[in-house]
Amino acid sequence: MGDKHTVMAGNALVLGLVSIPLCFFLNIGTIVGGIAIVLALLSKGTMEKLLPQAKKAIIYGTLGLVIGYGVFAYDLYAVFTKPEYRQQLNVMSEQMNGISFDDMLKELGIELDN
Repeated sequence: MGDKHTVMAGNALVLGLVSIPLCFFLNIGTIVGGIAIVLALLSKGTMEKLLPQAKKAIIYGTLGLVIGYGVFAYDLYAVFTKPEYRQQLNVMSEQMNGISFDDMLKELGIELDN
């Protein structure tokens, strides 16, 4: 086994790299990217500088976060502006919750123009 700092930085790098493609699957990439950043920072320990793997992990993890939030913002925009996406969300919501997304919004006092 290697030094625990090196192992943690290596794991952070792997998570950072994996976070980017995972951004397109249920926004899991944002979670994995955040974990990569935290692990990279923790890998420093008492050393003076971050390891190169940790620096790369921070870059990739941040990229995963930015892409993940961008995908989320686009999805949210699409649901509120494209009727076919809204209808699909209403059908899924009725199947999962027994009430449509539009009806849930109405219960919260939010009226949207279609």
